[in-house]
Formats: sequence, C-alpha cells, structure tokens
Amino acid sequence: MRREFILLAAVTLGGCLPDQAKDLAACGKEADRFYQGYQAVDVDNPRSRYIIACMATKGYDFRISPADCDSRHPLPTQPSCYTSNKWIAWVVDRFHIH
Repeated sequence: MRREFILLAAVTLGGCLPDQAKDLAACGKEADRFYQGYQAVDVDNPRSRYIIACMATKGYDFRISPADCDSRHPLPTQPSCYTSNKWIAWVVDRFHIH
C-alpha cells in the first residue's frame, strides 16, 4: 500500500519535473550569445563550460554515462548527459521502469 502511494505521488508530481531538453536549449541559446566562435564539441571549451554551468543553476548535474550519452555527438548538448539533482526526480527515478 505504501509503495503504491509513493508511486501515485511521484506520477502526480511528475508534471512538476523540469524539461531537460527545454532547459538545455535555453542554456545553449544563452551560450550562443556569448561564445559564437566556439563549438560544444570539447567539454573544456568556454561554450561547453557555460552550458554545463547554466544547467547546474537549473538543477542538473553533468554526468557522462556510456549508457545514456552518445559519444558521436557533443556531450554538453545532449539532455541525456544531465541528471536532475532535485528530490522529486530522485523519487520518480526510483520507480522508473527501464
């Protein structure tokens, strides 16, 4: 019974979760204003570092996971390379069916 309640609460509050792709697009757009001459292919260049820092302010940690991130594309520009560090995302992830 308790597990069902927690799952119901997580699903209900799931609508409150931020949209990673939308947040990443906003950070990328901001980075374009300041670092037009750089591509986000290297994690250490200024544009990439700006995107990673911007996502951190929105509540995401940059985590490179071989299962989620595709090395054929720039890692800082992939929503799957970020994980939310908010508690509701942790709860939803616990019940997420892989």
